[in-house]
Formats: sequence, C-alpha cells, structure tokens
Amino acid sequence: MSEETPAYPADAAAATYLLTVRGQAAPPTAEDARMLHNATAGHPDGVAAARSLGDLSHQAFTGYGEAHAGEVLFIDFWNSLSGLGKFFANPQVQAGAGQLFSSRDTPLWQAADGFAGFHLTIPSGKQITGVGLLRATVSSLDKAAAAFTDYAAVTINRSRRHGIVSHSAWVRVPDPGAEQATEVLGVDMWMDPAEMSSYYDLGLGFDRLGPVFAGAPNTSLWQSAPGDWTEW
Repeated sequence: MSEETPAYPADAAAATYLLTVRGQAAPPTAEDARMLHNATAGHPDGVAAARSLGDLSHQAFTGYGEAHAGEVLFIDFWNSLSGLGKFFANPQVQAGAGQLFSSRDTPLWQAADGFAGFHLTIPSGKQITGVGLLRATVSSLDKAAAAFTDYAAVTINRSRRHGIVSHSAWVRVPDPGAEQATEVLGVDMWMDPAEMSSYYDLGLGFDRLGPVFAGAPNTSLWQSAPGDWTEW
C-alpha cells in the first residue's frame, strides 16, 4: 500500500475505540509468547493489514505480580468499527489468537463522557511501562460519571507524584441491537510499575467509587512486555 495514497474504511474518524485483549498465554514462557506474537499479529503483513483497517496503536503488556502471572494484555486503539470487524473475521487472525492464548477476553470500549479523564506529559527519558485497569458494572452511568470525576479530583496530585501519565474511563460497546451497557473500564497509565503498585496500595479515593459499583470491581496491574514485541 502506498504511504502517499492510504485507503481507510469509510467510517474511519477522529473518535477512537479501545480494544483490550486479555488472556492466559498458551506458550510456556513470555519469550515464547513474544516470538509467536511477532510471527503472527506482529508480522509486517499483519501489521499493515491492521493499520489499513483503522488500528492506530498496539501495545503489549504482561501481568505485574503473581496474581496475573502468565497473562498477556494487548491495548489497541481503533478508529473504524467496520475495519475492526473485518480484521478479526479473518480466519488467519483468529488462528493466530488461538495459538497465542489458551483463553481470552476481547471487549470493545468507547470513551465515557463526563468522567474527567486526564492526560499529562511524560518527562524526557521516561515512558509508559505500567497500566492499571479497573473494570466494573455500575448502577448508572450518570452516577458513575460523577463518582469518577470526584475520584480524579482527589487523587490526581498524589498519583502524579507516583508517576501517573493518564487516567481515562471507557464504557463497554454493546452488541448490535443490545441496550447500552453499564460496564465501565478505568485505564491508568504509569511510568513505573513498582510506583504504580505502591500507589494503589494506599487505597486513595476508592471510597468515592464504591457506592456506584453494582458488584465487586475487577482490578489488575500490568507492565510492559519484556523483550522486543512488535508494537506501533
């Protein structure tokens, strides 16, 4: 495909969708998983196909700590729903994912309005190496928006001292014909996984979120996948 004349799906737009692919890796080691990923999804042909269909970025993470040992997380931002559907309908893509994961979950998310996210600059020489996820069903999106806004207000200064880069909230994209989901995903990105973990251990601000959860939230910590994974 010519770089000067790219052809993207007709619905490609400025709005982005967040795809999280999380699961237990089938290969025995992270290095084996890295090699398999780079030979399938990370192969130049696969990368070109994904990007031409609206996959704007792709990053790989592994579980931080014993609770999520052996798990892999991919975070992708897409700007075309039709392109995403076409890409993952490809039998080769499905086969590659089946080889990489023994089990996986692939929810799609759209930006949550009114949840007061923030995105800060990264100091020279630093980079994003940690991710914190909070996934929960909430009693109502309006109440959750107010709670998440309050949470961000009371934690942003302290979390920045521990190296947070961004805090965003996403709402589950419902299946075609289904009602709007009330499942929310909070995504925090950090410059250091150890500092990230020590911050969460403080438990700051969660009293603001608890009242809007309809059940126990699922939380997890992630670090940049070791080695040279194909990313863009």
